[in-house]
Amino acid sequence: MAQRPTIRSDQIRKAKRIMEDLPEKEEKKTRQEAAELLEASFRKAKSKGYKPKELSQILKNEGIIIPAYLIKRHFTETRDAPKPEKQGKAPVKQPEPATTSFIVPDLPDEEL
Repeated sequence: MAQRPTIRSDQIRKAKRIMEDLPEKEEKKTRQEAAELLEASFRKAKSKGYKPKELSQILKNEGIIIPAYLIKRHFTETRDAPKPEKQGKAPVKQPEPATTSFIVPDLPDEEL
């Protein structure tokens, strides 16, 4: 029978010290999440006369990339306003196949 692996007491103490000395892990956010967290600040900047493109450039100069379109989404006064939907092409309806055909095949489908 195989012996189970073991860990010595001094190794456990060492592991405990390592775990206690770990620095706080830096939590990163997506650009969308960052824009949501900065929503109140964007509105305040809007009231001061700034446009989304200007704010995006100011943040970019500080190494913070948040595109103007994300800032613009958070400029609205109502949070529950629906987001604009993309204007796409209308779905193309496929014509239904004819049930009867005036063309009669020479060979059955199995021979093709």
